Amino acid sequence: MQKKIIALAIAGLASSAAFAQTNVTIYGIADVGYAYQQSAGKNVQNSIDSGLLSGSRIGFKGVEDLGNGLKALFTLEYAIAMDNNTGVGVADAPWSGTAARQQMVGLSSATLGTVVAGRLQHAGYDFGCAYSGGLAGGAFNVSERVGVGALLSCGSNGRANNAVAYISPSFGGVTVALNHARVSENANGVGITNNTTNQAVDSSASLLHVSYANGPLQVGGVFARLNASNTVASDDVREIGLGATYDFGVVKLNAMYVNQKVNGLGTENNQKIVAGVTVPVMAKGSVVAGVARGFYGSTGHTNNVGSDNLTAYNLGYIHSLSKRTKLYAGYTYVNGQDQSITNTWGGAAGAANATSLATNSTSQVGGNSQIIGFGINHAF
Repeated sequence: MQKKIIALAIAGLASSAAFAQTNVTIYGIADVGYAYQQSAGKNVQNSIDSGLLSGSRIGFKGVEDLGNGLKALFTLEYAIAMDNNTGVGVADAPWSGTAARQQMVGLSSATLGTVVAGRLQHAGYDFGCAYSGGLAGGAFNVSERVGVGALLSCGSNGRANNAVAYISPSFGGVTVALNHARVSENANGVGITNNTTNQAVDSSASLLHVSYANGPLQVGGVFARLNASNTVASDDVREIGLGATYDFGVVKLNAMYVNQKVNGLGTENNQKIVAGVTVPVMAKGSVVAGVARGFYGSTGHTNNVGSDNLTAYNLGYIHSLSKRTKLYAGYTYVNGQDQSITNTWGGAAGAANATSLATNSTSQVGGNSQIIGFGINHAF
């Protein structure tokens, strides 16, 4: 009798047009770990945090076959703070970024490519995550710690509201992505005006990303421009990034170079070099290490004075318990040299993910900060 009831219930669900036409997948990452943080002001914090290795999240994605090779698709993905009494889409998770990581809908063709619109993880995010050194995500990312990336970022700067993107099919391993975003409204959809001149703000961001993947080799180049028109700073930011990874089997190497030019109230010509290595250990483990160096040269810009530098190092170990579950441990050290930094995650260089340490620490020129952490990461 119970089997008949279950069969009838399943039949009732299957009769729904939504379930019949659209294949919906629920996915996500649950990541929690322990972190010891020391800021540049010698303040110490011990905590249990969400997303130390990669941001905790939950997402929904679906595809509907429209026929003749055309498909409709959508993705709805939201940050989760596993360690707090908060729900889906928490906006203040220390490592998870903003509430909505990405929300998009579009059309895809195997021969013509894909077009999507909404809040997107754009080409700068894909580039920044693909070629970051060592532990590429979460709290240990050395590339994010040294800044230099208004758009080329494996973090919140790699996402954009009011955005549209085109991604080409792969042509012999070559893929082209075009992104454009308008920054003309605030989070509530209200138009923004310049408080100084009362002019309407109509900023925009555009990116072109070309990548090539063939077996163990992956290379990519990206050009990005952020035009903050009619703002107080009137910044025109242009970024060029080059990256590569090669898997030799016994070791995997990755490298990234970013050049950033800023024109506004002041000028900047900033650069970043990142390198990383992954070494498999037996069948289920990997030792990873990375280094990043940010070079700042500026005149009159609010973030930097003179010639400033930041250097970050990381070292970690990842052990796979299964295809979806892994244990990890990592260490990241940031040296401010002649740059002023306030804590492990932020500071004058503009690196993302500032924690509560920022309110308790003293900004120091030549200071340093560090994090030691370990935890568990489960993908579903």
